[in-house]
Amino acid sequence: MPVFRRFYLDSEEDIVTELEMSGDRLYYTIRTPHHHTGNLITNLALLCGLDISLDENGLRVIRGEVPGYYDGHNRLMYILRLGNTKVANIYPDGSVEIKASIPAISKTLMSQTKRYTLGIAKTIVKTYIKKDYKFRTDLHTHMNGNLKPEILIALGIHHQ
Repeated sequence: MPVFRRFYLDSEEDIVTELEMSGDRLYYTIRTPHHHTGNLITNLALLCGLDISLDENGLRVIRGEVPGYYDGHNRLMYILRLGNTKVANIYPDGSVEIKASIPAISKTLMSQTKRYTLGIAKTIVKTYIKKDYKFRTDLHTHMNGNLKPEILIALGIHHQ
């Protein structure tokens, strides 16, 4: 089957999810082509309780079917979950809404250890945050421009 759509579970595009459509059934393959030790894909599979298989090149992959659902308006959609975490809503037109991703620190730990011990909640993270908690600045200083704490507080108060 040809690849219907491709998206990534991380910002660095190391964890590739390929989607293949067969009739009205949707299948996924998760690959980690830049991580040749196999630790990353193995730890991800263990964490999510999924089986590992080998692709045509002998590399480890995770394969499965994405279940389809109809919403309240009778529109078909597919929901990809890893563990009990919703990762993406996928629509028949190929559009994908990413709902969660794997941060770089979790990915690094998974790729550098054979026995990854963080739970799924600390590994697959929702990709949205409440607007009240959103950072509004990256105000920082370097060694040549260190400001006194009261100056930084005054700047923050002035700019709300």
